[in-house]
Amino acid sequence: MIKINLLPRDGRPRGPVNVNTTILFASVAVLVLLAGMGYGWYWLDDQVVRLEANIKQTEADLKRFEELAKQVDRFQAEKKRLEEKIKIIASLMLAQTGPVRLLDEVSKALPNEVWLTSFSRSGKKMDIQGIAFSNFNVANFMTNLSGASSLISSVDLVESQKATVEQVPVERFSITVELKEPKG
Repeated sequence: MIKINLLPRDGRPRGPVNVNTTILFASVAVLVLLAGMGYGWYWLDDQVVRLEANIKQTEADLKRFEELAKQVDRFQAEKKRLEEKIKIIASLMLAQTGPVRLLDEVSKALPNEVWLTSFSRSGKKMDIQGIAFSNFNVANFMTNLSGASSLISSVDLVESQKATVEQVPVERFSITVELKEPKG
């Protein structure tokens, strides 16, 4: 059977509809752009969440490390204080043997006919005062002091004068001794 379309030309259905391709491409481009923007927003939002979590973790680590730094500072201060104490103890131990050795050297250098009446030390200088039966004994004492000691650098006679002790004529003398630096 044959079909005849009696409708006027304007009212007839047409074949495929002509769609404007520019509008179609623009619509697709807008959809792709919107999809890209949505993905970008989702990706940036995820980045923000991860970075905020990272910041919180870093702040927690920073607080923990600040506490550790305070502990390290306390330990270093304690270490410095203990090292100072050790230095003081070492210097005291070194100084402890110095006077004993010095008195031993003076005692070894002392002749039989010489008596010491005063013995004082200030810094590197030592003043010795005593009594002897003669100037020869004083000179012998000074020679013994300067030659035998590793602690004494020089011996000088300050004064020697005649005196009487219990009706016995004696020589009253004063000697200055310069000491060497102690070796640690």
